[in-house]
Amino acid sequence: MGKWLAAVAVAALVAACGGGDDDGEPDGGGNGDGGADAATGGDDDGAREGWPDELTLVFTPSSEAQQLVEDAGPLAEMLAERLGVDVQPFVATDYAGVIVALEAGQASIAGGLGPQQMVQAENQAGAELILQSERFGDVQYVTQWFTNNPDTYCQNDPVDVDGFLFCNGVEDATGPGDGPIGEEAISEVAGTSVAFVDQGSASGHLVPSLQLFEAGIDPENGVEAIFAGGHDNAVLAVYRGDAEVGVSFNDARGDVVDQAADVGEQVVVFAWSPPIPNDGFAVAGDLPEDLKQAITDALVDIADTDEGREVLNELYNIEDLVPVDSSAYDPIRRLVEELGQLLDQ
Repeated sequence: MGKWLAAVAVAALVAACGGGDDDGEPDGGGNGDGGADAATGGDDDGAREGWPDELTLVFTPSSEAQQLVEDAGPLAEMLAERLGVDVQPFVATDYAGVIVALEAGQASIAGGLGPQQMVQAENQAGAELILQSERFGDVQYVTQWFTNNPDTYCQNDPVDVDGFLFCNGVEDATGPGDGPIGEEAISEVAGTSVAFVDQGSASGHLVPSLQLFEAGIDPENGVEAIFAGGHDNAVLAVYRGDAEVGVSFNDARGDVVDQAADVGEQVVVFAWSPPIPNDGFAVAGDLPEDLKQAITDALVDIADTDEGREVLNELYNIEDLVPVDSSAYDPIRRLVEELGQLLDQ
C-alpha cells in the first residue's frame, strides 16, 4: 500500500538533503571531452557556424530561489563543457519572467518549465520544446491538496506511509494515473485560506483552480488565496498555519523536511488531481538547428551520468530527461482555454 507515494516522498527528502553518490563521479564516458565531442560533433568549425560565444540558461523558481541558484551553476558548467560555449545560469524572479526572458532574447535555454510554461514558451516566445522530465519512470504528476486540519477534509483517519500522512484513498495510489482521488473533499475548501504556488504554475494554481470551479467554488473570490512563490513555500505556509489548505506537486513535503522534520505528520494530503504532463526544457527558436540538437544531446548525456543525475535531482527532483512531443501538453492548452471561459462568465 502506497509504495509509490513513499518512494516519491523519500526521494524528495534525499534531494532536499543533498543526496547522491559520495564521490560525485560520472558513470562511464558521458562526461569530459568525450561528451563535448559527442554534443558538438568534434572540432569541425563548420558544425559551429552561427553559434554564439555565450548562452544564457534560465530556471523556473519553483522552489527556494537561493538553493536553485546554487544548484544551477553545476548544470551550466556541464553544458558548457559539452558544447564548448560559455553558459551563464540565472533564476527568474517568477514563472512569467522565464517566458519574458525567452521572448526578449535574454535566454537561449530554459529549464524546469512547468506545463503551462512549456505551452507559453512555444506559443508566446517561439521556443522549441526539446525534453521532458521523468520521475519514477513516469512523465506525469499530479496536484496534491494538503491541510493542517484533517478533521475537516479527511473522511478516514490519516494513514502513515513512511512518515507522511494521507487520507481519502490517496494512501493507496500507485502513480499519477490513479488521479483524481478525494476530489469530493475540495468542496470543503470554500471560504478558507489556500496557499497556491504561482499564477503560472499548472499544479500550483491552474489545475486546482479548475478543480475548485468543478466543486462549485470561484477560485478568485471563493477562497482566500495566498501565493507562496514556490511549491516548498506552499507546504511551509500550511505547516506554519498561514493557510489551512495548500496545493503543490506530489510530494513537495519531502523538499522541506530539512526545515520542518515533522512536516509529514503535520501536513496531511487529502486529494489528488487528474494526471498532469511533467515539466521540461526548451530552447530559443532562433538558435541554429545544429546548436539546438547539440543542447538536447548534451542534456541527455548529462542525465545519463551519476554526477548529472545528482545535479538534476537537486534542481527539480529529475531522474531522467526524455524526448517530448508538443502534443503532450494539449491537456494544458484545453485547461487554460476552459479556465478562461469560466473566468469570463
